[in-house]
Amino acid sequence: MLKYLDIALLQAFTAVVDSGSFTRAALYLCRTQSAVSMQLRKLEDLAGQQLLQRGSKRVTLTPEGEVLMDYARRMIRLNEEALVALNQPYAEGHVRLGMPDDYAHHFLPEVLTRFAHAYPRVQLEVIGALSGDLLNRVEAGALDVAIITRQPNRRRGTILRSERLVWTGSRQHHAHEITPLPLALFPEGCVFREHAINALDAQCIPWRIAFTSQSFAGGKIAVSGGLALTIVAHSMVPPEWRVLDGHEHLPMLPDIEIALHRAPGTPTRAAALLEAQLVESVSMRADGT
Repeated sequence: MLKYLDIALLQAFTAVVDSGSFTRAALYLCRTQSAVSMQLRKLEDLAGQQLLQRGSKRVTLTPEGEVLMDYARRMIRLNEEALVALNQPYAEGHVRLGMPDDYAHHFLPEVLTRFAHAYPRVQLEVIGALSGDLLNRVEAGALDVAIITRQPNRRRGTILRSERLVWTGSRQHHAHEITPLPLALFPEGCVFREHAINALDAQCIPWRIAFTSQSFAGGKIAVSGGLALTIVAHSMVPPEWRVLDGHEHLPMLPDIEIALHRAPGTPTRAAALLEAQLVESVSMRADGT
């Protein structure tokens, strides 16, 4: 007898994996934890395989779950694109999106792929800069929408998620043992840079700026090569880096908030559609903290 994978079951499956727990997935899906657990058991029955390892701290994928996850994401995406094509069949225009380089590196690949497939007639322009600069531009109407780090003295925008800042460095090197501590940071005006320097100064830890770049790729070269440490949002630590927690004698860092800002006035249809996809993607992708 043929078996069919229910999209609702796949959505529950991806929500549990992305959030790291049944409790957080239940909150996201607006269901009870027992209902989500039942959906996952039903999916495992249909697959005939154990898909999840239910650990004490975090749920992880089994090898069979890894196989299904790729298909699940594609099936959910195709389902969404089909519904969009039927219910919102047409959009065109030019949308200007602002996002810092590190956020773009993490969030944009999936969002842009989905958006381009759903709305091929929309021209999307992506502008990368520091969050403060992007906020100025979106408030002036030079950008349609921006995803930025919420600025300490400009508490506006729609908060999409909170992130834990962490010290991180190459797995193959020990830059954290160098004195003064070499840092790879974005230029002045970056909230991350300010948090790093303030935390070190508060603990009287000597430091120096070893590498400065507007580009995440530029800083990544310096950190991966063992030339410096940096700080990033916990969910955005590249796999070749390691998180340097408190036992590495480095000071604790504050949390930051990622917010969405839109230009004044009524957004165009194309801008509103992009904003909806950004809200969904950025709000859901979490590091399990």
